[in-house]
This record gives sequence, structure tokens and C-alpha cells, in this order.
Amino acid sequence: MADQFQEMLLTHMPRLQAYAVMLTRDRAAAEDLLQETALKAWRAQSQFAIGTNFTAWIYKILRNEYISSLRRNKRKPARLDEVPEEFLSRTGAQENDILSREVVHAMGKLQPEQREVLILICASGLSYEEAAESLGCSIGTIKSRLWRARARMSALVMGEDAPKESSREIEDETPRSTRSADTTDHVAWT
Repeated sequence: MADQFQEMLLTHMPRLQAYAVMLTRDRAAAEDLLQETALKAWRAQSQFAIGTNFTAWIYKILRNEYISSLRRNKRKPARLDEVPEEFLSRTGAQENDILSREVVHAMGKLQPEQREVLILICASGLSYEEAAESLGCSIGTIKSRLWRARARMSALVMGEDAPKESSREIEDETPRSTRSADTTDHVAWT
């Protein structure tokens, strides 16, 4: 079991490293986070059952360690603009470099929950189910956050008008009600 666990852990390290860099926005902090994640996973390997979703399990460990490190250090994450470009894009033509900078800048304007889902699904290649398990929320919430993140990114990068978002996204699945001007007893479901 130890050999199989080690193989799964090593297989996931590159994707975990990319996710750690995106979370911390600092290469040294990402390496520390990755090392702590691997250590915690190794120590907790007896709690992992072979045949279950290793990807979601290891991503959850990394995310929880990141949150714990923020609480311990009480520091603000670095700006996404400070991440070396080689971590975010490959070398290409001038247009690709400009677009990459615009995408990075736009990602910095996303709400943290939306940015995290966008990174997990689009950059790290996790499925909706793996991302939901990793973040501890429903698949519907993942889809909603991803849709909002993509819509906001499109608006920011392409210069389109984006719907105004409140400072706090409501992840509740209940319908919204509106009151009629004539009576307070009438409820219309939208």
C-alpha cells in the first residue's frame, strides 16, 4: 500500500504545485505549502482508503493547509501580478503575452471563491465532483461559481458589460421572491 500511495502522491505533485502557486501567489510559499501537504498526506495515509478519490482528498489537504497557514501567519496573499509569468503561461507571441497579462489581471479581480473554482477546474483539470469534494460544497455551487467566474473573466478580458455582483455571493439554491407594488401578500417566483 505504501508504494501505491507514494506513486499516487508523486503523480499529483505537478498539479498540486500549480494549485499551490495560484493560491499563495508566491513561489517559496507554494513550495512550503506543497511540502507540508505531502508530509500531512504521508502521515495520514492510513486514513486514506485505496479505491476512493485520491485527487479530491489530496487537494482538500492542500487547501486546508493553505487556510491554516493564512490563519497562522495573518498575512495577506501577494498580488497575482507578482507571480512569475512562466508559471501562468508559456512563451509565445506578443499578443499571447498581452492576453496572458490581461487574464492574470482579470483573475485578480475575481472573488476568491470564483478564482479558486476556476483554477481547480480549468487549470488543474479537476472534475466538478472532485472540486466539490475538495472544497466541501455541492456540485451546483461549483457550477454556479464557475459560470460566474467565466462570465466575469469574459467581461474583464473582452471589455464586455458584466452583471454587477454583490460583495458576497449567495450560494443558496432557493428561488428569489419579489413583492408586488400593490400588495405585500403576493409573491412572484423568478
